[in-house]
Amino acid sequence: MVFIAAEGRDITAKKAYESEIAHQREELAKLDVLKTQFFANVSHEFRAPLTARWKTPCQAGTVCCRPRPRPVSRFLIAMHSACSSSFNTMMDFSRIEAGRAQALYEPTALAAFTEELAGNFRSLCEKASLHLHVGCAPLQSDVYVDRDMWEKIVLNLLSNAFKFTLEGEIDLRLETVDGSARLTVRDTGVGIPNEELPHMFERFHRIESRQNA
Repeated sequence: MVFIAAEGRDITAKKAYESEIAHQREELAKLDVLKTQFFANVSHEFRAPLTARWKTPCQAGTVCCRPRPRPVSRFLIAMHSACSSSFNTMMDFSRIEAGRAQALYEPTALAAFTEELAGNFRSLCEKASLHLHVGCAPLQSDVYVDRDMWEKIVLNLLSNAFKFTLEGEIDLRLETVDGSARLTVRDTGVGIPNEELPHMFERFHRIESRQNA
């Protein structure tokens, strides 16, 4: 009877533990839904009033001011694109979290498109005394990609490389490997410690001890 009672206590404790874990998972799921709704609401509420503040001046500067210095024109176009991209990213985030994101694949001259995207970082690298090497040899044929998603991939990789590279160079390569297009970004940055590698794909994980983090 003593052993039966002990086993009964073990089973009761196990069920209580499993119940607590299930409850925590349920609460986390509710928080995840609330977070997604929050981002969706923020992006919708902010987009309309803020768009009027940046879109009109930028468009006026790029359309009406003629003749205008080329650097000014490029700056206004870049600012217009960056602001628009920020809002679209928030909208995309809410769609992905809600499972409603859909890729729109279209034939793309991927080498030329990637080289154009990388060009946005050339002036930044020059000011930071970094060497930006871009090697995008033309591919044999167009590649079907979602252009918006590909743009985010390229810009995010280059942005991180630029952020964590204090000196040296950033190298971007696009090449054909086994019939597929492969994009590679290398840099001479601060790197990632071996013990942090398992956390690479954890959301919002940061290495606080690294320089320029």
